[in-house]
Amino acid sequence: MRLRPFQIARLSGIPLMIDYSWVLMVLLHVWLVSEFWLPTRIHPAWPLWQNLLLSIVITSLFFASVLGHELAHAIVARLEGIRIYDIQLHVFGGWARLVGEPRTALAELRVAIVGPASSFLFCLVFGTGMLILQKVASHSWLAIAAIETCYYLAGTNLVLAMFNLLPGLPLDGGRVLRAYLWHKRGDILSATRTMARMGVGIAYMLISYGIFLIGFGMFRGTLWRDFVVAVWLLVVGVFLKNAAESDYRNRQRNAKQAIPVQREAVIEPGTVGSVMSAPAVSITPELRVSEFVDRVLPKNRLTFFTVAQEGRLHGVLSLAKLRELPRERWEQTIISEVMLPISDELFVTIRASVEHAQRKLKINQIGFLAVVDQDGFLVGYLNSGDLEAAV
Repeated sequence: MRLRPFQIARLSGIPLMIDYSWVLMVLLHVWLVSEFWLPTRIHPAWPLWQNLLLSIVITSLFFASVLGHELAHAIVARLEGIRIYDIQLHVFGGWARLVGEPRTALAELRVAIVGPASSFLFCLVFGTGMLILQKVASHSWLAIAAIETCYYLAGTNLVLAMFNLLPGLPLDGGRVLRAYLWHKRGDILSATRTMARMGVGIAYMLISYGIFLIGFGMFRGTLWRDFVVAVWLLVVGVFLKNAAESDYRNRQRNAKQAIPVQREAVIEPGTVGSVMSAPAVSITPELRVSEFVDRVLPKNRLTFFTVAQEGRLHGVLSLAKLRELPRERWEQTIISEVMLPISDELFVTIRASVEHAQRKLKINQIGFLAVVDQDGFLVGYLNSGDLEAAV
């Protein structure tokens, strides 16, 4: 069973979600700082409890910096009129999840660049703090701890900013360059394709370097020292590759759905496509029920909703079934837990005959069918009322 992220707070009205993988990352970070980084910086060595205490402080401030990076994205996106679903902290850092995309290349640029800019600002603040403390602080334990904390956070925020500016999706640098190419070419799909390819290239470079570190470490007998870094590069590389490819697929699907369909020219009479309702009002499987009730339902007075991810049908949400869920569970429950999971009785192809659709409507006994095209993408829906009006 997959553990779902849990909410710990709201920042400016934006839910802050924690993935369980992030907890493991926090523990790993505390261990690495206390066991490997601090002993190389502080002489004579401190007792273990002092190293652990300072490691916890450094880790807390580091992930606060990551959160600040993502919060900057979210605030600027909100100013651009984009709704923020949540901010999620996970094993790879953080992610501000937006509902929708920037409408212009300039808006895309502003949303993308503010994250690295905030990290550079944190680097400047901590670096300045370190220089001031070195001038005025004593040689007490607290002064040394403060200097080392500022030194570490200045360096890590600089690395975070530079890494995010690498020119490939899904990194911020890739989004900045996509905004430029979008403005220059006038075609966001073409810009996304280019930056996704660059993102995949960067991912393969990280994976290759990770493999090299493992091989080099085995050859020199230092695998124990390079293993964590090598595995981390491999995992991050795979993550970036999948994210870059997913970003392009999503953009490609959005572009496809944005093209007006000349139904009379391409859909034959007597088929499902000639009587269906389009486009389908779809929701994502991970949407919380409370969000659905507050934001989606008031604008769409329907009794059934298609549930889809990246254009692919996952199931159908029935309001009759949703009413069985107690109100106090709306905030903790997501749509995938209450929907009717995908099955052959719940969808029909756009080129199927009306008679075939009638038979399916009788079999599923809910009077609703999702409609998909020949490639399996959701294009509309059909209910008993549509058929009765057509007949």
